[in-house]
Amino acid sequence: MIAKHSSRASRRPRFLIVRHRKYQRNFFDVIVQWTSTNFPELASLFEVRDLPVRINDWSPYCLHAAWLQDPVQQWSAETHEQALELAAECDRRGVPIINRVDLLLNATKSRGARLMSAAGVATPRMEPIVDRQEFEATQLGLRLPLFIREDWGHSRNVFRVDEPDDARRVPWSTFERPLAVEIVDVRNPDDGLHRKFRYVAVGGVGVSHHLQISQEWVTRGENRVITPATRLEELNYLSQPDPNHALLQRASQSLQLDLVAFDYGYSRDGRMIVWEANPFPTFKFASQRLTYRNPAMHRTMAAILRMYLLRADLPVPAALEAASSLDWPGVERAFTYAEKLRMKDRWRAWKKRFYRAA
Repeated sequence: MIAKHSSRASRRPRFLIVRHRKYQRNFFDVIVQWTSTNFPELASLFEVRDLPVRINDWSPYCLHAAWLQDPVQQWSAETHEQALELAAECDRRGVPIINRVDLLLNATKSRGARLMSAAGVATPRMEPIVDRQEFEATQLGLRLPLFIREDWGHSRNVFRVDEPDDARRVPWSTFERPLAVEIVDVRNPDDGLHRKFRYVAVGGVGVSHHLQISQEWVTRGENRVITPATRLEELNYLSQPDPNHALLQRASQSLQLDLVAFDYGYSRDGRMIVWEANPFPTFKFASQRLTYRNPAMHRTMAAILRMYLLRADLPVPAALEAASSLDWPGVERAFTYAEKLRMKDRWRAWKKRFYRAA
């Protein structure tokens, strides 16, 4: 069933935002909610609709973005085709596009590493596994240790290979597009902990977004070490421009993406190593132990809204233009956010509190 869009009497400009009707449908709601809270006069610019769409009156649209998990064709050929058709119509009508769907494959692991390496950005050595027997016999010439992960998407499924015998125990059935990646030692020599920095490129703006410190070689939010020292270290990173801004901007340009997050660490010789690029990153304001990081989220939201306005050739409010130059306390004073929980999220939160109390 195709949703029919009726003509509008008003010609107020609109951002044409599309998403899947179910999959990751509310993933980027935070952008609209943040705008509604801090710049309510701009909230009506966002017209967020489920695919597929039919548009009779194109005159209001000055920008298009598809809020879809990358790469789209991995999980839905139909959605991918719908998004491509809509982007083609935007091209014909001169509507600017943020993060073109046809370029999201540039952020897959192996292709992204090739593109970034060609631009002078260091990445781990990696090889797609086409012949499992060859990998088991030779590890494709990669040095051990290595790990196997999905080439496409952002699955958490990984398998570590420390010894040649491990290569013969890979659970191949759990991988669709297995990719072998050399493990670069990014442990800090002072404390032996692993660090994963996240930088978000929003057009030409860069935001130091978060720093996760962990005892584990796979560094994630749930296994991060939180102490006064790690908190201070993260705050020092967040409150300053990323020291690799110029190089990471080169990386985003090589991928031809407008909005993309980069996860990186430092090798023992001090080189920045980019693990992956993510054009559909998680944006979430903290509500408990990590609220000290929220000004970085405000900076990210401000940068996204500003980029949308600039690409749409619309005026940028002075308060938004000034956001990137505000210091950490200034950001905290200037912006606020109160998450609007959906019913099922409220239910999950209630269950978590109930079982914790029990």
